[in-house]
Amino acid sequence: MTVRRLGENGDIVTSGVQFISERDEIAQTIRTRLRLFLGEYFRNSKDGTPWFQDILGKGSTLTNKDASIKRRINQTNGVLKILTYNADYDINTSQYTVSGSVLTQFGEVLFNG
Repeated sequence: MTVRRLGENGDIVTSGVQFISERDEIAQTIRTRLRLFLGEYFRNSKDGTPWFQDILGKGSTLTNKDASIKRRINQTNGVLKILTYNADYDINTSQYTVSGSVLTQFGEVLFNG
C-alpha cells in the first residue's frame, strides 16, 4: 500500500517525493493514528486514540494508559508486534511523548508520536 507523505507540520506534501510505502508508510501511519483523537473523525467517531477518555484524564493508572497506546499501535496495518516502547509525560507542558520500534514485514520500524 502507498500513502501520501506528510511534512513536518502534518500537511500533505505537494512537491518532490509525494508518496511513501513500506517502512516509512508504517511509521507515518502510527504517528497519524496516535495523533487522531477518539471521536475526531466524522466518518467514524469510534476511531481514534482515547487521549481524553483513558490517557490524559485522572483516575487511570500508567499501566492502563500505556496499554491504550500500545493497543492503538498494534492495530496499525503492517505492525506485527511492538519491540520497544517509551512513553514520557511532561507535567509542566502537558505533553505526552511516545516512541519506540515495531516489527513489520519490512523489518524494524522506528516511530514517535
